[in-house]
Amino acid sequence: MDEDFPEELLDTVKNFDKGIDELEKGFADLLAMNRTEFFEELDPLSRAKIDIVSLYSINSLFWMLMKTLGHNPQASDVKAELGRVRSAIARCKEIQDREKRGKVNQDAARRMVTSGLWKPGEQKLRHDGGRDEPERSSEMQEAANPPRKKIRQCDV
Repeated sequence: MDEDFPEELLDTVKNFDKGIDELEKGFADLLAMNRTEFFEELDPLSRAKIDIVSLYSINSLFWMLMKTLGHNPQASDVKAELGRVRSAIARCKEIQDREKRGKVNQDAARRMVTSGLWKPGEQKLRHDGGRDEPERSSEMQEAANPPRKKIRQCDV
Protein backbone atom coordinates (compact mmCIF):
# COMPACT_ATOMS: atom_id res chain seq x y z
CA MET A 1 0.00 0.00 0.00
CA ASP A 2 0.88 3.65 -0.07
CA GLU A 3 3.46 4.81 2.49
CA ASP A 4 1.18 7.69 3.57
CA PHE A 5 -1.60 5.29 4.55
CA PRO A 6 -2.01 5.00 8.35
CA GLU A 7 -1.07 1.60 9.78
CA GLU A 8 -3.96 1.51 12.27
CA LEU A 9 -6.51 1.60 9.42
CA LEU A 10 -4.89 -1.18 7.40
CA ASP A 11 -6.89 -4.02 9.03
CA THR A 12 -10.13 -2.05 8.80
CA VAL A 13 -9.70 -1.42 5.09
CA LYS A 14 -8.78 -5.06 4.45
CA ASN A 15 -11.93 -6.21 6.27
CA PHE A 16 -13.98 -3.68 4.32
CA ASP A 17 -12.53 -4.91 1.02
CA LYS A 18 -13.19 -8.53 2.03
CA GLY A 19 -16.81 -7.66 2.89
CA ILE A 20 -17.32 -5.96 -0.48
CA ASP A 21 -15.92 -9.03 -2.28
CA GLU A 22 -18.31 -11.33 -0.37
CA LEU A 23 -21.21 -9.02 -1.21
CA GLU A 24 -20.31 -9.13 -4.91
CA LYS A 25 -20.18 -12.94 -4.80
CA GLY A 26 -23.55 -13.08 -3.06
CA PHE A 27 -25.24 -10.87 -5.63
CA ALA A 28 -23.47 -12.35 -8.66
CA ASP A 29 -26.13 -15.04 -9.20
CA LEU A 30 -28.97 -12.56 -8.76
CA LEU A 31 -27.42 -10.05 -11.13
CA ALA A 32 -26.70 -12.71 -13.78
CA MET A 33 -30.39 -13.68 -14.06
CA ASN A 34 -33.02 -11.92 -16.10
CA ARG A 35 -35.02 -10.08 -13.46
CA THR A 36 -38.44 -10.31 -15.13
CA GLU A 37 -38.17 -14.06 -15.76
CA PHE A 38 -36.91 -14.64 -12.24
CA PHE A 39 -39.73 -12.61 -10.68
CA GLU A 40 -42.43 -14.40 -12.69
CA GLU A 41 -41.56 -17.66 -10.94
CA LEU A 42 -41.86 -16.17 -7.43
CA ASP A 43 -44.86 -15.57 -5.23
CA PRO A 44 -45.57 -11.98 -4.12
CA LEU A 45 -44.07 -12.45 -0.66
CA SER A 46 -40.76 -13.71 -2.11
CA ARG A 47 -40.70 -10.79 -4.56
CA ALA A 48 -41.18 -8.38 -1.69
CA LYS A 49 -38.37 -10.05 0.27
CA ILE A 50 -35.96 -9.74 -2.64
CA ASP A 51 -36.88 -6.09 -3.15
CA ILE A 52 -36.41 -5.37 0.54
CA VAL A 53 -33.01 -7.09 0.62
CA SER A 54 -31.95 -5.12 -2.46
CA LEU A 55 -33.11 -1.83 -0.95
CA TYR A 56 -31.40 -2.51 2.35
CA SER A 57 -28.16 -3.51 0.62
CA ILE A 58 -28.09 -0.43 -1.59
CA ASN A 59 -28.81 1.89 1.31
CA SER A 60 -26.16 0.19 3.45
CA LEU A 61 -23.61 0.53 0.66
CA PHE A 62 -24.47 4.21 0.29
CA TRP A 63 -24.06 4.60 4.07
CA MET A 64 -20.59 3.03 3.83
CA LEU A 65 -19.70 5.27 0.88
CA MET A 66 -20.64 8.37 2.82
CA LYS A 67 -18.62 7.17 5.81
CA THR A 68 -15.54 6.49 3.67
CA LEU A 69 -15.82 9.94 2.08
CA GLY A 70 -15.86 11.50 5.54
CA HIS A 71 -19.51 12.65 5.52
CA ASN A 72 -21.91 12.09 8.39
CA PRO A 73 -24.60 9.70 7.05
CA GLN A 74 -26.84 10.34 10.06
CA ALA A 75 -27.24 13.96 8.98
CA SER A 76 -28.55 12.87 5.57
CA ASP A 77 -31.74 11.10 4.50
CA VAL A 78 -30.00 7.72 4.41
CA LYS A 79 -30.86 7.03 8.04
CA ALA A 80 -34.55 7.77 7.43
CA GLU A 81 -34.53 5.55 4.36
CA LEU A 82 -32.93 2.69 6.31
CA GLY A 83 -35.64 3.10 8.94
CA ARG A 84 -38.30 2.92 6.23
CA VAL A 85 -36.75 -0.28 4.89
CA ARG A 86 -36.65 -1.75 8.41
CA SER A 87 -40.37 -1.04 8.81
CA ALA A 88 -40.98 -2.81 5.47
CA ILE A 89 -39.01 -5.79 6.80
CA ALA A 90 -41.21 -5.82 9.91
CA ARG A 91 -44.38 -5.73 7.75
CA CYS A 92 -43.05 -8.58 5.63
CA LYS A 93 -42.32 -10.66 8.75
CA GLU A 94 -45.81 -9.90 10.06
CA ILE A 95 -47.37 -11.15 6.82
CA GLN A 96 -45.20 -14.25 6.91
CA ASP A 97 -46.15 -14.95 10.54
CA ARG A 98 -49.83 -14.48 9.70
CA GLU A 99 -49.55 -17.23 7.08
CA LYS A 100 -47.93 -19.58 9.61
CA ARG A 101 -50.67 -18.97 12.17
CA GLY A 102 -53.07 -21.86 12.59
CA LYS A 103 -56.54 -21.71 11.10
CA VAL A 104 -59.59 -22.07 13.32
CA ASN A 105 -62.10 -24.68 12.33
CA GLN A 106 -65.22 -22.63 12.95
CA ASP A 107 -67.62 -25.56 12.76
CA ALA A 108 -65.66 -27.46 15.40
CA ALA A 109 -65.46 -24.36 17.60
CA ARG A 110 -69.22 -23.84 17.28
CA ARG A 111 -69.87 -27.46 18.26
CA MET A 112 -67.60 -27.12 21.30
CA VAL A 113 -69.36 -23.95 22.47
CA THR A 114 -72.84 -25.38 22.05
CA SER A 115 -71.88 -28.60 23.83
CA GLY A 116 -70.34 -26.57 26.63
CA LEU A 117 -73.54 -24.54 27.02
CA TRP A 118 -75.79 -27.61 26.97
CA LYS A 119 -77.15 -28.72 30.31
CA PRO A 120 -78.54 -32.12 31.17
CA GLY A 121 -82.28 -32.34 30.81
CA GLU A 122 -82.42 -29.88 27.90
CA GLN A 123 -82.86 -30.74 24.30
CA LYS A 124 -79.55 -30.92 22.47
CA LEU A 125 -78.83 -28.08 20.10
CA ARG A 126 -78.23 -29.15 16.52
CA HIS A 127 -76.31 -27.11 14.01
CA ASP A 128 -77.56 -27.07 10.44
CA GLY A 129 -74.86 -25.98 8.00
CA GLY A 130 -77.11 -24.08 5.58
CA ARG A 131 -78.82 -21.63 7.97
CA ASP A 132 -78.45 -17.87 7.84
CA GLU A 133 -76.38 -15.94 10.36
CA PRO A 134 -79.34 -14.33 12.23
CA GLU A 135 -80.85 -17.74 12.95
CA ARG A 136 -77.53 -19.03 14.18
CA SER A 137 -77.00 -16.04 16.48
CA SER A 138 -80.51 -16.42 17.96
CA GLU A 139 -79.78 -20.10 18.57
CA MET A 140 -76.54 -19.18 20.30
CA GLN A 141 -78.41 -16.59 22.39
CA GLU A 142 -80.98 -19.19 23.41
CA ALA A 143 -78.19 -21.60 24.30
CA ALA A 144 -76.53 -18.95 26.44
CA ASN A 145 -79.80 -18.15 28.29
CA PRO A 146 -81.85 -21.34 28.33
CA PRO A 147 -85.42 -21.22 29.66
CA ARG A 148 -85.83 -22.48 33.20
CA LYS A 149 -87.48 -25.90 33.20
CA LYS A 150 -88.35 -28.11 36.07
CA ILE A 151 -86.84 -31.54 35.80
CA ARG A 152 -89.11 -34.32 36.90
CA GLN A 153 -87.47 -36.85 39.07
CA CYS A 154 -88.59 -40.41 38.67
CA ASP A 155 -88.51 -43.01 41.36
CA VAL A 156 -86.49 -45.90 40.24
